Formats: sequence, C-alpha cells, structure tokens
Amino acid sequence: MIDGKLQLAVGVVVNTFVMIADAQTHIPLQVINFSFKTLLLGTNWLDRYKADILSNTRKLKFKYQGCTIEVNVINSKDQTVLDKSNLNML
Repeated sequence: MIDGKLQLAVGVVVNTFVMIADAQTHIPLQVINFSFKTLLLGTNWLDRYKADILSNTRKLKFKYQGCTIEVNVINSKDQTVLDKSNLNML
C-alpha cells in the first residue's frame, strides 16, 4: 500500500543492485505504477540488514559487512518534483 491505496506489482526485476551509502545490496525489485521515483525497502531487506528506522531523527540505521551505516530518510512528500515541461523557463 502507498498512501493508503493498494498497488499491484506490474513486474519484478530479480537481483536488482541497490547502493545505499557504501552498502552494495541486491534485492528483488517489484515495479508498480507510481509517478514518483520511490524506493520502498521491505521487511525482508530490513530483517536481512538488521535495520532500524529512527523516525524521530529521520534516519535509517543498518548493518553491512560488520559496519553500522546510518543514512537520512527522505519523505517523498517533502521533495519538490521538477516539471520537465518548464525547463526552458529556468
């Protein structure tokens, strides 16, 4: 579910390479019809990398090859999306 609406996967890309900070991970990527470029990490990924989502500081902390990695969590609703049709106005 995204924004309270059920989203069906239109396909799966097996063994997709995802780089988060210095961590090179591989995940099965489920593709959905969604207008934003958003990556949602599922519970399987969170469990595998012993991840914690620290909502009060907007951080994602996880283990990778014996190291703890901490990155900022960015809410897609906080992002400004540039309308490509207005590029010539810049």
